[in-house]
Order: sequence, then structure tokens, then C-alpha cells
Amino acid sequence: MGKIKAASFGVGIIGSAAAKFILEEKKQRLELVGAFDIDPAKVGRDVGEVVGLGRSAGVKVTNDLGDALRNADVAIHTTSSYLKTAYPQLESILSHGVDVVSSCEELSYPYVVDKELSSRIDMQAKKNGATVLGTGINPGFLMDALPIALTSPCKSIRRITVSRRMNAATRRVPFQKKVGAGLSRDEFEAAIRDKRISGHVGLEQSVSMLADALGWKLDRVEVGGVEPVFADAATDAGYVRIRRGDVAGVKQAARGLVGGDPRIELNFAAYVGSEEEYDQVEIDGVPPVNCRISPCVHGDHGTVAMLVNMVPKVVASAPGLYTMKDMTLPSAFL
Repeated sequence: MGKIKAASFGVGIIGSAAAKFILEEKKQRLELVGAFDIDPAKVGRDVGEVVGLGRSAGVKVTNDLGDALRNADVAIHTTSSYLKTAYPQLESILSHGVDVVSSCEELSYPYVVDKELSSRIDMQAKKNGATVLGTGINPGFLMDALPIALTSPCKSIRRITVSRRMNAATRRVPFQKKVGAGLSRDEFEAAIRDKRISGHVGLEQSVSMLADALGWKLDRVEVGGVEPVFADAATDAGYVRIRRGDVAGVKQAARGLVGGDPRIELNFAAYVGSEEEYDQVEIDGVPPVNCRISPCVHGDHGTVAMLVNMVPKVVASAPGLYTMKDMTLPSAFL
């Protein structure tokens, strides 16, 4: 197989990082041939300049989708966490017969959001000979694809618990703001009411994907509310000084229940000052499996790698809508 030709749909933080990764690291396997964005500050500029490559890439950012996808085999879509927002964009890409690898969290297992819309995406993909996959580090790997893979040596499984904890001080400023670092209790509660803080998108998708992969019919999925984690002492978040008693970050949990019994439990926590950083999968089964990654996998790097590393799998797949439970895990193809 020759080089796979990729286009970026969205040149924001993750889209830029994915484009830069392709331009810097994947010359032998992937070639960036297009970049689409509607930001006037980016349109018309060389994508190498926009993503901080330090040199010209010979590809200009355009707001003409047809132009951006003209020579592309696959589009790396990185614009929204929500299916209804992403859908018209996916529809436009698919109309050009181009495969899609997307960071849209709800697309990772879209059936729990909107079955009809999911069916339409699948039909449009098949009609246009294209393949669609939503993936990333979480959802997409740590809380779904990884635990699915770790069930392979089990003869039986009673319960799966997945936990992710990270120190938000090591993450970019937008992420720190997203988890409310530095807000007072009242400011945090107002941010929740105004939906400026919405919690971790994808927990319901990961629970549902896990259950589907194991053949478990859940009675319901419970996604807990976003809870603040308060700072025990004054600390520096990188962009703001957090006072003792102010919000350092958030935690959130989700459960998949069968007959009132929580068969799947997901626990997410991200706050400034966390003493431990880890990703852990605990499988209560025969035999039991306990896998702990410490420190936790870096979210931005991991998401970019998943998007790019899944490209060959997507391009080689038959047309249609896929989730990570349908795919074999990729290697870091070098």
C-alpha cells in the first residue's frame, strides 16, 4: 500500500496536533493533503505555519471542503464532542466518499445518543463507500477498548471497574478551566448551572460499549453528576493560584446495572494536586485481571496517537459506521 492521504477537518488544538504529528512523524505512511477550517485567522495560511511546524507544509488551510478533501482518502475530524453538532459535518465529508476518523466523544458509541442518527450515518457511509470511526484516548481506548482487550484471558466475568485519575496541573490551560480549577464553590455551582462545565463526555458511551462487547444487556446506565474536588492547601495550577478550599478539579462516575447490580463501574477524576496519576482496569473474574498504568496516559498525546494510528485500520475496513469494539487495536506504526 502506498501512502494514505489524510485531510484535517478542524485545525484547533487537537486537529493541529494531529496534523503536526502526521507532518513530523508519519511521512512514510501518511501524507497530509488538505486542511479545512472556518476560522478567518487560519484560512489561506500554510497549515505548517498554523500548527507550529516551523516550516511550510505546502498545504493551505481552506474553508472549501471540496478543495480540502479533493485528494484525501480519510478525514481526521476534530471539531465537537457532541453527535448532533458533528452530524452535518460528517454528512458533508461522507458525501465526498472520504473515510472519517473522529475525536467526537459521542460518536465513539453513538447508539446511546440517537439510534436514528447513528443508522443514518451508517447508511450514508455505506452509500458513499466510506468508513466512520469515533475514537480517542477516553472514550476510545482507556475506559473501553483496553478493558475489552483485557477480558480476553477470562473464562467468566462478574464485574469491571475502570478508574482514571490525573493531575490537571500537568495539562493545558483550557483543560484546567474545563475542570473548574481556581473557582470558588459558588462560581463552580454557577458554571454547572450555565453548562460552562459539563463533565466528562463519553462515560455513557464507554459503559455501553463494554456491555455490548461482553454481551451484557444492561437495565440502565447511570451517569453521576459532576462533583467538585476542593483544594486541601493553596497550590499553583499553572495559570491561576488556587486558594485552600477553592475548586481544584472534578470527579465523576458512571455505572452499568443489571438487576440493580453494578456490573460496570467507571471512575474519572482530574484535579490540580492529585498525588497519584493512573489508569486502572480491575476485572473481577476467572481469572481476575488487574492492570494499572502509572502515571496515567497523557490525554492529548494519547488522543492524537489514537486518531492517527487508527487511520490504516479504518481505510482497510468495509464501508459503514464502526466503534472501537469492532476494530483490532493498532500498533504505533512507525
